[in-house]
Amino acid sequence: MDDFRKVSMKSGYSPMPPRTRSERTGSRSRSSRSGGPRGTGGRGPQKQGWQRFFTWKWMMLILLTSLLLMVGGCAAIMASAEMYDLNEIKQDNMPLSSKIYDKKGDVVATFGFSQREWADLKELRKINPMLPDAFVKVEDRRFYEHNGVDFEGLGRAVVKNIVAMGAAQGASTITQQVCKNIVLKNPEKTITRKVQELGCALNLERKASKDEILAAYLNYIPFGGDIAGVRMASKVYFGKDPVKEPLLTEEIAMLAGMPKAPSVYNPVRRPEKAKERRDVILKMVFPVDDVMKPFITQEEGDKLAQKPLKACKDCRKKYAVKNKYQAFKDLVREELKRDYGYDTEDLANKGLEIHTDLNVEAQKAIEEVLKDDSTFVSKDGIPMKDADAGITIMDPKTGLIVASGGGRHYNSGSTHRGTEVNPPGSTIKPLTVFGPAVYKHDYNEYTILNDRKVDFIPGWQPKNFVRKEYGDVPMAEAVKKSLNLSTIHLLRDVVKLQPAYDFGKQLGLDLSEGDMNYAPLALGALGKGVSTLQMAQAYQVFVKDGSYRKAHAIKKVIEDGETVKPEVAAKYEKPKQVFDKKTAWWMTRMMKKVIFEEGGTGHSAKLVDGRDVAGKSGTVQGEKGGWFVGYTPDLVAAVSVWYPTGGDVVKVTGGTVPAKIFSKVMSAAHRGIPPHSFKKPEGVKDPERPFQLQAPHLSYESHPDGVLLKWQQQPEQVTYQVFRAEGGNFVKVADLPAGSTSWKDSSALPPQDDGFDLGDLFGGGGEKKKVYRYKVVAIDTQATDPANKEKSSEITVELKSGKKEEKPKFDKNNDGIDDRQQDSDGDGVNDHEDKFPNDPTRTGKEQDGGGGNGDNGNGRPGRDDGNNNDGNNGNDNGNTGGWPF
Repeated sequence: MDDFRKVSMKSGYSPMPPRTRSERTGSRSRSSRSGGPRGTGGRGPQKQGWQRFFTWKWMMLILLTSLLLMVGGCAAIMASAEMYDLNEIKQDNMPLSSKIYDKKGDVVATFGFSQREWADLKELRKINPMLPDAFVKVEDRRFYEHNGVDFEGLGRAVVKNIVAMGAAQGASTITQQVCKNIVLKNPEKTITRKVQELGCALNLERKASKDEILAAYLNYIPFGGDIAGVRMASKVYFGKDPVKEPLLTEEIAMLAGMPKAPSVYNPVRRPEKAKERRDVILKMVFPVDDVMKPFITQEEGDKLAQKPLKACKDCRKKYAVKNKYQAFKDLVREELKRDYGYDTEDLANKGLEIHTDLNVEAQKAIEEVLKDDSTFVSKDGIPMKDADAGITIMDPKTGLIVASGGGRHYNSGSTHRGTEVNPPGSTIKPLTVFGPAVYKHDYNEYTILNDRKVDFIPGWQPKNFVRKEYGDVPMAEAVKKSLNLSTIHLLRDVVKLQPAYDFGKQLGLDLSEGDMNYAPLALGALGKGVSTLQMAQAYQVFVKDGSYRKAHAIKKVIEDGETVKPEVAAKYEKPKQVFDKKTAWWMTRMMKKVIFEEGGTGHSAKLVDGRDVAGKSGTVQGEKGGWFVGYTPDLVAAVSVWYPTGGDVVKVTGGTVPAKIFSKVMSAAHRGIPPHSFKKPEGVKDPERPFQLQAPHLSYESHPDGVLLKWQQQPEQVTYQVFRAEGGNFVKVADLPAGSTSWKDSSALPPQDDGFDLGDLFGGGGEKKKVYRYKVVAIDTQATDPANKEKSSEITVELKSGKKEEKPKFDKNNDGIDDRQQDSDGDGVNDHEDKFPNDPTRTGKEQDGGGGNGDNGNGRPGRDDGNNNDGNNGNDNGNTGGWPF
């Protein structure tokens, strides 16, 4: 049978069930033993696998071993735990360990809970007796029952966390939190630190009273940002000093609920979340009767929870301690948390060395400008009392932020205006329209754009700021004057929406799907908007040959002597190419015109030392805000002015207050930096200027056989027509081919002197003269616009008898006066070309002897011998006398 069973089992089929161990006979059979199941007297079925180890002996051994380890570990830690004297832990003595260094390597700020004001526990209980106990009831209701470690609570938390398969409940007592935040030097979130915390708590309870421990807790516990301690928190969030003024029950509940997550439950910045937390305390903690008696009834808690949350939004600037460079410091704090993983507790205890590129001069200038009310005045002299501003200055070579403006009334915890978003207006045009047109379609400053009515979207009728159309306009004019119509046509007909949107995203603009339209991408009417930080980092491409990198505030972080790499280092270290060198250079050429040429919108952005600067202004719809974003070869800056809270809106444009702020802060930022000019990148050519027809610059020579008219050379596409005045009208006398530079009128002869004249007999004789008037018209045979097809100029010729032939007249300005007669300073240079008119002391090499450049005999101006004394008596290389063109 056994052989049959084996074969059957190998084949996969068996007509008999396999034999079990219970079928065996003899002394090893379970059924033969007493105490078995069903009254057989056996011991029952034996446990299989890992279940064999769950016996009372094993459990006792594990428990005893664990207890010995805990007791031994705690004893060792208690014997060696390092402690501070609690009596010395006051605001002035608590260490602020992490330091910020500026670009020179000087310490300019520290991290820690600098916003703290000590509150005596007795004074608190006298004015607000519920306040200290509220923290005990919320955080550690068995505080007065345990000796530093709540083993009952610890066990309950362990069980709940196991059931929840995660961190469902914490078990730190107030004593443990004091150890963690004040006593222990090592804040690492590890098992070792947790064990140290337990030992420290047991030791601390032996050294200090419950009131001393609670007082330390209430004065050190964080309440968001750099605010610590219940006294400063009460002042900042509710405008009340708890040692002098009673707090409402709902205010106490709010404060007691914040330590769980101070930034999440901030009643000023996140009122909805804060109210949820407050209401939980009012309804589910204060009315509970457990180890501590209830503070209020359930009905009172439900009623109080219906009240709106009232937090003081302006109290921070009244009570908080003023810190230097707070806006920049908060940028660093945010970056440390986001990119390095350091939280507020780490900054207060780890002793970090945080190196930045902070430009102190620029930061001071930003803070002074933002506080100066005279800065915020409209062009009509109206104070802009409700306006605010954000500013970012960065170094395009490194991507480092060198200064930041958070707002006119900025304090830590306030909204940072430099990172707050709002529509950028026309400052978006170089990024999404003009730049892509140059990069992808080879457009340049001379390319003609269509600045006419936009009518391809029903119901949308955008206009230029000046409410006029310019028709055909060069691209440089569209940039300089910030023309809307030509920008929209360029986006629609050339660049297209999807590429424009993609370029904006590549340059770090926070665009949404709804922004893929003409008003957002051509006029900056974005749904969400952008920040000054985003715009500064976007404009860096025009300084860095089209290369883009993320802006950041931290150069490096050193912890325990070692440099710490950010978790997202790659996005800072690897720039990406968005545009090319040509695009960056050609856009810079155009954006310089915005500031330096007549008609540009950014005249007020000039720096005080006159150095090279380029940029673009922008105005938010309705003139409710303005931008100026610009750059030098060394720095990039973005300034935004708007009304974030509404109020009294005084109209503002980008070329007024924002441009003035840009000038002030960038002038300060460049102190000590030698002036540098924008340089054309190697291998890049300037855009070619298209041909522009010129009016002929006429001069003449009188010869015995006629009058020779002369003018400058123009391209081969230009032909000429010559007209002569006859009877008050001009009559065409010649059609000349392309390349012509002269024409002789052989009929124009001086009057003949035939000897005796009756006028001589009676004393009325004199010179005889003839006057001829000519007009020469230059015609561009390739011009398509009739307005640019023809240019002309006129000249008057007088021929006299009885006198020596006059030298040719030089009437470059067509004012009927010989240019050589217009020499008020007597230096031989006519006033049209003289750099120093009315200055008789300018002589020597400034003189040209009245003759200008000599003629080399082939119809073009010759060159002098280097001394500029090439007139009638000079050493010119011509042979027919000088002419000035």
